[in-house]
Amino acid sequence: MAMNGYGMTVSAIRLSPAAGGGQQQSSGAQRRVVYEGGYDLGNWSFVSIGAEQFSSLEEGSALSVTTGPSPSSAENPAYLNIKLYSGTWRSLSTGTVGGDASKRGDVIVPRGVSGSFSYTLDGAEAAAVRADGLIVQGYAMMVQRLEILPPGSAASRSSPASGGAPVSAGQPGGAGTSAAKPAESPRAAPAPAAQASAATPFGRHGALHVSGAALCDAHNEPCQLYGMSTHGLNFGKDFSRYVNREAFATLRDDWNTNCIRLVLYPRDYNGWCNGGNQKELMQIVCDGIDYATELGMYVIVDWHVHNYRPLETKAQAKAFLSAVSEKYASYGNVLYEICNEPTGSPWKTTIKPYAEEIIPVIRSHAPDAVIIVGTDTWSQDIEGPLSDPLSFRNVMYTFHFYAQSHTDSFRRRVESAVQKGLPVFVTEFGTCDASGNGGFNAAQTRLWFDLLAKYNISHCNWSLSNKSETASVLNAWCGKTSSWSESDLTESGRLIRSHFRSLRP
Repeated sequence: MAMNGYGMTVSAIRLSPAAGGGQQQSSGAQRRVVYEGGYDLGNWSFVSIGAEQFSSLEEGSALSVTTGPSPSSAENPAYLNIKLYSGTWRSLSTGTVGGDASKRGDVIVPRGVSGSFSYTLDGAEAAAVRADGLIVQGYAMMVQRLEILPPGSAASRSSPASGGAPVSAGQPGGAGTSAAKPAESPRAAPAPAAQASAATPFGRHGALHVSGAALCDAHNEPCQLYGMSTHGLNFGKDFSRYVNREAFATLRDDWNTNCIRLVLYPRDYNGWCNGGNQKELMQIVCDGIDYATELGMYVIVDWHVHNYRPLETKAQAKAFLSAVSEKYASYGNVLYEICNEPTGSPWKTTIKPYAEEIIPVIRSHAPDAVIIVGTDTWSQDIEGPLSDPLSFRNVMYTFHFYAQSHTDSFRRRVESAVQKGLPVFVTEFGTCDASGNGGFNAAQTRLWFDLLAKYNISHCNWSLSNKSETASVLNAWCGKTSSWSESDLTESGRLIRSHFRSLRP
């Protein structure tokens, strides 16, 4: 079993059997502690507990999780959440939640940093955890204790898995949410002006296409895209406020970038499939595309699948990407990234079949758009598409790196794949540890820059935000949303701006 989250420390986890369903509580069944300590989930870290701890788990057993504050709690007090998985990263989401938390989709939302909640497992979930163990993942909390509760002992504290007020079918976040189309289909928009200034990136290069391992422009010359990635636009105005014309103009004119990546999480906090206001989220994405287009920049629309199988939100992906690609059908500056980091998803059996359904949806509106497809294990397993590529044209494959964690062996993998003809796009990279926080490493980052330059590989840096973590380019105290000075930038931000300024426009 595995659990993950944000902004808390998990103090303890207990297992207890569930009530109802004709199950009788086993005589002498006891609540049993399976973890006790103080594991800081911080920024989407996770704690894993082996299957041997769950041999007695049965339908109706409950997990009792006690949480406390972590250093990241104060940084993002609005984003507390936890996810539970079996040890093979199968999401646990069909049970019931009780205690000091509610449930939105597959995310458990604690009512505060410190407290406890229970999660009662159904039969299939109990079997999965019994076989594979548990993973607990989250944001801004510390896990202090986990216990197993016997069936029935958590019943008085249980609430429906949807949590809070009932959510009806078709309402965002509800179990019956319709995926046929998003909350509001945007109106069709005109194509970028054909007379775009030759001084802008799009004016110089025009519509892009893929040739062999290379991304090429309208003149059949190799073209390298580079720029910033936003943080999650669904995480609130602290992150979406950087989607403004002045910010993009600063990135183009002062930082010398030609591309911006717009990040929309489907299943994380306030995501498209997790209770977010779809009309507002669509407007933010469309605003970003419009600002980039006005400035003659390229823009990546990122359906930010994060650590789950993309087939689980396939219908919603089709609806969202269809709506966007229909509106911007003739825009030569728009690229589509259909699954950011589909970790735990084998290429042949999951990612490739998913792409084979999603790409035709986009192609039906934008037949020539460049489409970028993620890979397994945090978008690092590029060997999958290398041995079994998609048959579509104008497709590229994702590789992500964080310089402190991913060094020589990862660079060799990228170089080998590109030399063998795989078109690789680094849609996300960081100058630090893979967690996004700590371990700033300028030397390793520069070695990556050398490789990207050698093979003309496009790349976007994570992230355009002032979140208090190493990967952010802006200092936490910086309230500016454009026109940043040297003193506004983090150590990472200064390195990234210097790098972009050194590239050929």
